[in-house]
Amino acid sequence: MKIRTEHQNLGAALMQIAEDDRFTAINSLRLEGKKVNNAFLINDDTCLFLKYRQEPNGTHAEYLFNFSSDVLAAIESAKKNYKKVFLGLVCVEGQEICCIDSLQFDEMVRARTETFGGSEDIYQVLVTMPNGKSLRAYMNAARKRGYVAGDKLIISRSRFPSALFE
Repeated sequence: MKIRTEHQNLGAALMQIAEDDRFTAINSLRLEGKKVNNAFLINDDTCLFLKYRQEPNGTHAEYLFNFSSDVLAAIESAKKNYKKVFLGLVCVEGQEICCIDSLQFDEMVRARTETFGGSEDIYQVLVTMPNGKSLRAYMNAARKRGYVAGDKLIISRSRFPSALFE
């Protein structure tokens, strides 16, 4: 099988999980009998949806992660069937993984929805890495350039993969 860039970038996150002493198993995530791309069942109770970005965009050095309606539906389905659901946002050039739980993600979507006035087909999570500080994750406010919807989440750089096992 040919190695794809996706394998290399997501494999970095999977290696960190496998090296944790609390790790016992990893499988592709299946929901309603269908395999979910880039999503995994860790041990027997934790779902992890992985996305990666090679490099940051723009003057704000933001890593941009898109979540389409089918990924949103898979996250919702996973929340109904599993105890814990996380998003692992692999920032390749920055060599960090931003770990957000489903409740934090739901709050970002809610804040964005309020500024937009309804739901959207795609949501974008932005991650920044201020030097010497924790990661920042957020969604921009709709129709207001330079404004954040809700509050920026402050995510410890050491949260991944330990949060998956807590």
